[in-house]
Formats: sequence, structure tokens, C-alpha cells
Amino acid sequence: MLVLAEKIPSWLERLLLPKLSSLEGELKAFRGEVMGEFKAVSARIDSLEKEISSFRNEINARFNALESKVTLVEDVTRLKMEVKTLMEKVTAIATS
Repeated sequence: MLVLAEKIPSWLERLLLPKLSSLEGELKAFRGEVMGEFKAVSARIDSLEKEISSFRNEINARFNALESKVTLVEDVTRLKMEVKTLMEKVTAIATS
């Protein structure tokens, strides 16, 4: 019985080791593929973050330009009102 017990583990070892080695290789390959995909996704996210940052900067610049145009329009409107008031005063003085 002792002889049979010693042969079973070596028999199992010869049968299972190639399968285990094959599975180990497949797992390593799968892990490599997953890591490659993860790096690709990470790179894409980095690229999108840069695009979003660039877009944000462009939008901010446009809002700043628009804000300065609005201020300019307000200033011109105020000047037109002042000129109108002055013209009314000049007309009133000239007709009196």
C-alpha cells in the first residue's frame, strides 16, 4: 500500500503540472492584456482631461472678452446719455 501511495502524487504531479503551468501562462497573458487596456484607458482619460482644461481656458477667455465688450457698450451708452444731456443744455442756453 505504501508503494501505491508514493506513486499517486508523482502521477498527479505529471498530469497536473503541465495544466497548471499552462493556466499560469494564460493568467499572465490575460493580466498583461488587462494592464495594457488599463494603460490605454488611463491615457485616454488623461487626454480628455487636457482637452477639457483647454476648452475651459478657451471658454474663460471668451467670457472675459464678452465681459469687456459689455462694459464697453455700457460706457458708450452712458456717454451718449451725457452728450444728449449736454446738447439739451446747450440748446436751452442758445435759445434763451
